[in-house]
Amino acid sequence: MVLPETTALNLDLPQQQSFIRFYNNLPEKSPSTIRFFHRTDYYTVHGEDVTVAADFLSVAIKYMGDSPKLGYVCFNKSKFESFVRELLLVRQYRVEVYVKASQKSNDWQLEYKGSPGNLTQFEEILFDNVQIDFTNSVMGVKIIQNRVLAISCVNITEAKFDVCEINDNESFSELEALIAQLGPKECIIPAGESPDLKALNTLLDRNGILVAKLKRSDFNVDNIMQDLNRLLFFHEDQQRNAAVYSETNMNDAMGCLQALIKFLNLTGDEKNFNQFKLGTLNAHRFVRLDNAALYALNVLPKVASQNAEGVSSVTASKYSSLKGILDNCVTPQGKRLLDQWIKQPLKDYNSLNDRLDIVESILNDAEARAILSKDNLPRIQDLMPLSRKITCKKATLQDCYRVYQTINGVPAVLQTLRKIENKCVRDMLISPIADILSDLENYQSMIETTIDLDLVDRGEFLVKRNFDDELKELHRKKDRVGEKMQKVLKTSADDLGFEDGKTIKLECNDQHGYFLRVTLKEEPVLRKNKRYKILDAIKGGVRFTTDKLVELNEEYKMLNADYIERQKAVVDEIFEVASGYADSLRTLNTLIATVDVLVSFAIAAISARIPYVRPKLHKEASGILKLKKVRHPCLEAQDDVSFIPNDVSFQQNDKLFYVITGPNMCGKSTYIRSIGLCVLMAHIGSFVPCAKADISVVDGILVRVGADDCQLKGLSTFMLEMIEISSIIKSATSNSLVIIDELGRGTSTYDGCGLAWAIAEHLVQETKCFSLFATHFHEINRLAEMNSSVGNLHVTAVTTEKTITPLYSILEGECDKSYGIHCARMVGFPEDVIEDAIKYQKKLEHASGLKFISDFAPEVKRRIMEEGDDIIKNAIKKFKEDSLGMSREDLHKKKIEFRTEMGAEENLFIKGLLSEIES
Repeated sequence: MVLPETTALNLDLPQQQSFIRFYNNLPEKSPSTIRFFHRTDYYTVHGEDVTVAADFLSVAIKYMGDSPKLGYVCFNKSKFESFVRELLLVRQYRVEVYVKASQKSNDWQLEYKGSPGNLTQFEEILFDNVQIDFTNSVMGVKIIQNRVLAISCVNITEAKFDVCEINDNESFSELEALIAQLGPKECIIPAGESPDLKALNTLLDRNGILVAKLKRSDFNVDNIMQDLNRLLFFHEDQQRNAAVYSETNMNDAMGCLQALIKFLNLTGDEKNFNQFKLGTLNAHRFVRLDNAALYALNVLPKVASQNAEGVSSVTASKYSSLKGILDNCVTPQGKRLLDQWIKQPLKDYNSLNDRLDIVESILNDAEARAILSKDNLPRIQDLMPLSRKITCKKATLQDCYRVYQTINGVPAVLQTLRKIENKCVRDMLISPIADILSDLENYQSMIETTIDLDLVDRGEFLVKRNFDDELKELHRKKDRVGEKMQKVLKTSADDLGFEDGKTIKLECNDQHGYFLRVTLKEEPVLRKNKRYKILDAIKGGVRFTTDKLVELNEEYKMLNADYIERQKAVVDEIFEVASGYADSLRTLNTLIATVDVLVSFAIAAISARIPYVRPKLHKEASGILKLKKVRHPCLEAQDDVSFIPNDVSFQQNDKLFYVITGPNMCGKSTYIRSIGLCVLMAHIGSFVPCAKADISVVDGILVRVGADDCQLKGLSTFMLEMIEISSIIKSATSNSLVIIDELGRGTSTYDGCGLAWAIAEHLVQETKCFSLFATHFHEINRLAEMNSSVGNLHVTAVTTEKTITPLYSILEGECDKSYGIHCARMVGFPEDVIEDAIKYQKKLEHASGLKFISDFAPEVKRRIMEEGDDIIKNAIKKFKEDSLGMSREDLHKKKIEFRTEMGAEENLFIKGLLSEIES
């Protein structure tokens, strides 16, 4: 029996019972919402949430109360922050934090709410002093009528509103493509149970997006213009009138945006005012990708989870995804842009060639590449969060100085870029960066004129003393205190027998103010002297102080506080001026990110085991896709892997569809994935892992690769693949690349083969796009005999009694044998089972009929068998007609005559069957 803790959480038993009653009367919540209670110095979770919390902390669950009891787990501040990061960023949960509104018993109120798409109230916990290398966005969707969708998206990280209204089909494939491009963490939809809303909810759930259902009235546009006038960015000389944006004419999309603004409570925080840009979503600007393709091609890394200390418990290898291979970015803004480019591959032929020109120029200049990646770019800070602070006048002088530092680092980037003689580098990077730097010259001058840069190294960000006499006097007093501190340093050094400024140092930080420090090995000397108080010991040494230094430290803090108070008027003016540069800072941030990503592409290309090559692009509808010695970028980067490359050749008016057959684990899936990844890489401006590449610009890369059951979402493997194939059929055009692997395995052989045949035939005859179709249904090879645009390819293996050695080479023609029984023998199936399998296989494959044609080419073998089948069918039909009313004796004679006629046929398949009967 577990006894109640009579003083749990510093509450006596009646207080515990009172809290339990309060907790049990709270509104019902989903299991993916975790409720915290802030108890001044620590946090608690209760009820069904304790299991998740206890697993994260690796602690035992405690109980409060008597009957009923209530479980609880406690968090200190740092563990709470780590757990919130895990919940919001990794597990995609919602978080609620209750705070006591008064001293009254159980006067708890919901103070903070967060979700994967709405991190606003937890930004300081999640991102303070942490690089933001991902974008945080939330989407709103409303079905207007006839599957016309109104869509809005709020990107908090990049401060963007995007809207559109689109016509979609019953599968919502247009919406699914937008979801893959934007990567929203959460989506709001109107509450309701209509069939379309249910289908919409299913699609969002299948794509792993958290869904929030709002009242239909929240999607009205009553206050949208008023809200936009406050939230949208306008220059100082512009009238604050959102009506100048053409997007505001999309009434239903504006209703979605209004619902999002309310859901995120953007107008409730002044720091969001004058921040956002408004634009139109256009999915057709980019190559169509959906999440199924991103998952199947291993484009994005799997998210790693964290433990209580914030350490990843599952570390995804850099080489496990395309993004990991290409990500050599050294700035947070570069990492975010790379993620965006990968999800939004370009269709613009000219823009892609511009990117490729720059990557080639950087790749060919090893010195410039090294300077940019190791020296110039690492000095550039992320200006996006700083510009947000400056715009809403929430910045500090330290933030303004950090911007100043970053801008000072940009000329070095320009200087290095100018050494790369290329017109695209000049037009796309050098000229626009130089123009922005020219705009920011006055900002730099203002910082140099107003901030005392001599004090920055001491961690003090103050206005120069020459602005008024009182500041000068306060500065003189601070200097005098500083001189006294130096005397304390010298006195302590003499007293302890240390060398002033070397063995013993005077230092300062935010936690302790001014203090003395010696190395760890000198610590025993301090312990022997009671005049010194040890503050703490760290790897860098022992920090300690004296009574006199404590007194001087307090005096210095008071003078500093007076100085900060006195300089407020000047600081406010600095912030006012600085806010006018926010747009220039954002533009500069994007340009620096672009440099970082293109340098990253060049590093990835030159660092590969076999350097990548520049693809030769052809305009859309050119009908060319030829890759020579194509490799899989992730697999070839693995240790102890020697990758065997292969070729593919698509050509308009020639081969556009390839059927790939052969045994498992011999390279079919790797081959088709390699092709998909190379085409994707070319469409983001990257070099590709080939010996040579000719690639027509495609409008979509549509992929259906073997899936697992999604039991939590109520989808079997077969249902999931049918959903994905349905989307492919509706989305694919003659300019798409379609990749299908092992379609139809999740149902009966006949159903699966029938569906696979019909889908393949549709792609061949109707869509006529680049298609790769890997299958175990060898019957589909017959398409090549019926349509000249279809080609057969296969993989093979070398076998011995106990081994199968895959060759991983793609050969022309269809696979001529199956390796299933061989695999069964290798893993130790009983011999009687193997023998039965061989007998049944021979029966199914008409083994006796293959006696004289076993070495023939598969297509010839199949033609002879089909001709033999036709002869036998016609003969049997004639036999039935002629034998009506015959006696038993006449029937026997007729049967002998029938066999003789069959033997007279020239068909080798029939001869094989008859030879088996005669033997």
